[in-house]
Amino acid sequence: MPINYVVTPRVNPKDLAAPRKFYAIAKSTGEETVRQLATEISKRTNLSSSEVFAAIEAFIDLVPERLAEGKIVRMGDFGSFSISLSSEGVEKAEDFTAANIKSNSLNFRPGKLVQNVLDGAEYKKASE
Repeated sequence: MPINYVVTPRVNPKDLAAPRKFYAIAKSTGEETVRQLATEISKRTNLSSSEVFAAIEAFIDLVPERLAEGKIVRMGDFGSFSISLSSEGVEKAEDFTAANIKSNSLNFRPGKLVQNVLDGAEYKKASE
C-alpha cells in the first residue's frame, strides 16, 4: 500500500525573501484506535480483544515510566524508544545546570521490521 502525500510550498527560514519551494508532506488516510488494533491483533492470535487491549494499555503505562527512568525501551525488530535533550551550551561543564535544558523529545528508531517496510515504500500523490 503506497504512502500518500501532498505537495506544499515552504519558505526558506534563512532567506524569507527567497521564492518558496515545494515539498512533499505525508497525508494520513485516517486513524486507528487502540481498541481497533486490539480487535485486529485478537484475530491473529489466540487472545481475546479484551486481553490484547489490557496488554496494550499496560504497555502504554509502562513505556513512559521506563523512559522517565532513563531507560531505552527496545521492542525487538519493531524498534526502540529513547529520550533526547536540547540544551543551551556553557563554557565549562561545572557551570551546566538543569536550567540549561530547554526541552526533551521522544525518539523512535525503527528496527529491521519497520525499516524494511519504510525502505520498500511506494508513494502516491493524494487528491487534495
